[in-house]
Amino acid sequence: MMEIQEKQIKKTATHTAIYAVGVVTRRLASLVMLPIYTRYLTPADYGVVELLSMAIDIATILIGLRISQAMFRYYVLAEKEEEKREVVSTVLLTIILTSCVGATLLYLFSEPLVQIIFGSSEYILEFKLFVFTLITNAIAEVGLSYLRAQQRPIFFVLVGIVSLFTQVSLNIYFVVIENMHVTGVVYSSLISGFMIATGLSAYVFYNVGFHYSFNFVKRLIKFVAPLVVASIGAVYVAYADKYFLRIYAGLADVGLYALASRISSVLNTVYEAFNMSWQADSYHIVKNENARQIYGQFFRYVSAAIIITGVGIALFANDLFAIMTTPEYYAAGYIVPILILSVIVRIYTMFCNFGAVYREKTGVIANASWIRVSIATAGYLLLIPYLGVYGAAISLALSNVVELIWVYTQSKKQYDMDLSWNPVFAMMFIAALIVGCGLLMPIGEISFFIYRILLFVVFLSLMYFSPVCGQEGRMLITEAYKKFFDYVSFKIR
Repeated sequence: MMEIQEKQIKKTATHTAIYAVGVVTRRLASLVMLPIYTRYLTPADYGVVELLSMAIDIATILIGLRISQAMFRYYVLAEKEEEKREVVSTVLLTIILTSCVGATLLYLFSEPLVQIIFGSSEYILEFKLFVFTLITNAIAEVGLSYLRAQQRPIFFVLVGIVSLFTQVSLNIYFVVIENMHVTGVVYSSLISGFMIATGLSAYVFYNVGFHYSFNFVKRLIKFVAPLVVASIGAVYVAYADKYFLRIYAGLADVGLYALASRISSVLNTVYEAFNMSWQADSYHIVKNENARQIYGQFFRYVSAAIIITGVGIALFANDLFAIMTTPEYYAAGYIVPILILSVIVRIYTMFCNFGAVYREKTGVIANASWIRVSIATAGYLLLIPYLGVYGAAISLALSNVVELIWVYTQSKKQYDMDLSWNPVFAMMFIAALIVGCGLLMPIGEISFFIYRILLFVVFLSLMYFSPVCGQEGRMLITEAYKKFFDYVSFKIR
């Protein structure tokens, strides 16, 4: 049993490491461009870009991009190669059709939509151009899901590298050289997205051909419909805070909040890399006799990883902003810890919804999402007018906690993963104390930066000896350290 457990852990860890490179590479464009954006775009410009992205994300959910996630499930379960090709081709053709329809509708109704989003028609041109990224994003998502289904992580990483290079190059040209501000960001997103989508769609159709099954589409819709409903609620909560901030505070506050959200989302990227492998592995594990023991062990490792990463981001966000931005953006660093808490809670929700998904009770996820919508909306209306960006962050955190409680209790009824929460609560409490001590010190001086480093080292030591890590975790960390040390020593010799 222990051998099976160890093999599963190592397999998932290896796949996670490979996918992490691809995921991080795809997301690096935002971080690489941060010094340029904060110098060539005003906080209001940055807020406009965020609101444009919000509109496209909402439209993406409405046209059913979650179909690509269902495709991964059906592709893996299909026994015959012919069935696999039919699944992929049908999904891609469906996405192309629905995204084109969605982009056309957004373009036709652009004027009233821009009035609703921005309160004026100032950014009508940028919106009309940006709607076409709806098509490129949808196609690229299906193509990347196909690479994962094929278990081609190296190819996945290469696509991320090409995407990063293209986006950064185009942003430098349009934003810095041509000084086109928001319009430049839109042009670079549209052109780079078109290039990636074209390449991936060509690769997919070359491998699977052209097939279409209306019966399969019906199955997809039945499975995905509750997830789409849940996604609509999730997107609303994720972006409504920025919309309410725009109404009650202004675009400058939207820009600060968006910057803090961008940094906080790095933590979500860590889990995303793990989840790319975990989505399939979790279904294999459930067949084992010691499945609950394995789930519990993964829960501890995931907890350790996200809490450590979250503390690191929260502690050093201010220092990062001091280096990479201008003083008008510094206040964003104090919003990050609250948003980090929101992300951690959201990650736990995604991990704990296995029971509902495994038993095909996706309605549980939809119900939880709209409970979250109600809590968040009440918080935005009550707290943002008085607390501004902090009111938005607190409302988001509270709504995420309520959603986690609902999903965990309902999913546990379907399949009990036997997760232990007490060690997690203890480390979360210690993490809050460490971050609080770090934020008490001002930024801009090397002595205080060293102080935060020492705090982080203390926290790492506590995590290493905590029940969250466990004896098995300490053994894995020690083994990894020895391999790294041996490798470095060999290179030096």
